[in-house]
Amino acid sequence: SGEFKCERDTFLFDHFQYSLPLLLGINFIQQNEKRISLLDFGGSFASGYFRNFDVLKQFDLLWTVVEQPNLVERASSMTGNFSELCFKTENELNDLISEMKYNVVLFGSCLQFLENPKQTVAKLLHNELQAVIIERTPIIQDGISRLTVQQIREPIYESSYPAWHFAENELMSWFTDDFDLRYKFNGPHIINKCDGFHSQLEDYVFTRKK
Repeated sequence: SGEFKCERDTFLFDHFQYSLPLLLGINFIQQNEKRISLLDFGGSFASGYFRNFDVLKQFDLLWTVVEQPNLVERASSMTGNFSELCFKTENELNDLISEMKYNVVLFGSCLQFLENPKQTVAKLLHNELQAVIIERTPIIQDGISRLTVQQIREPIYESSYPAWHFAENELMSWFTDDFDLRYKFNGPHIINKCDGFHSQLEDYVFTRKK
């Protein structure tokens, strides 16, 4: 509606909440790609697009969100004025993969909530993919990946769900055969303290090796 600039995790903002990893990833490849076709896996109502809208609108961009069916139906009806946005269910994902219809994949703080994140990553990689962007993902610097229960409290909402904390060397191994790490940032102000270990939210940008 334009009343606010964007939202994240149910919070509304009067100013854009820019993602440096996202904008860097697109910038790294945009000179070699006539059109940026981005697959936003688990991207809700295209929140990542709207948080960066005034920068992204200058690109020739197709932004495709893969989400749950009920959310796809609702989001499609709410964003009809934005021809660059497209919403697909996971059942429709196979067509996108087989036709290699995207050259960027965005995991916007979603990998940790997947049942089998490694399998999902492997499924989405294809030969024409030029960049992978990972945002706000909990990383353990030493040790093995851990599965925990994440508790959500007000003022966001009351809930809980499984959440991975990834060993960094394991996460890196999913990409390093075909991609170079171009950017990495950890958020030292966000530390997850769990029983016997802790993790930090980190960002990564990978681009295809030349």
